[in-house]
Amino acid sequence: MLMLSAASAVGTLLPAIRPDAAEAAAGTTTGDVADFIGFSRFATGHSALDPLVGQSLLAALRAQNAQFPAQLAALVKTVADSKPADVEALEESLRDGPLHDTLLRIVRAWYSGVIEDGTNAQVYAYENALMYQPARDVVVIPTYAHNGPNYWVAEPAPVEQMPQF
Repeated sequence: MLMLSAASAVGTLLPAIRPDAAEAAAGTTTGDVADFIGFSRFATGHSALDPLVGQSLLAALRAQNAQFPAQLAALVKTVADSKPADVEALEESLRDGPLHDTLLRIVRAWYSGVIEDGTNAQVYAYENALMYQPARDVVVIPTYAHNGPNYWVAEPAPVEQMPQF
């Protein structure tokens, strides 16, 4: 029997019923998510980021640090004002500054799919974590499932020559 807490049920069912209510429950707005995704595209160098993962990461980062929205706004403003060539240039300009750790937390969240360390860390993106994307077509994502997560949904490869026993 599957048991859900009230908060878990709301978090799971609300997006399907009313996306704006789900955003309010998570403390984010469409504009917040758009800003976070836009900055994340620059910070990660990936243009095709999953917006649902982005919404989850944003809500988690906000819950972890009440100052995160202001820090994200400052990062967005820094990029708009200084127009760094890439994230490496931005990172170098932020070194030893108060926004450096925020930049690294955002990049880490997208690449690892988690925002904290430890055995109780919540996973926000597993198979969609950016660290798996470059080699996704040739390397199986680490899992207990034989051929990677959700392997059973793909059509199996045809047998070219039937083995003889």
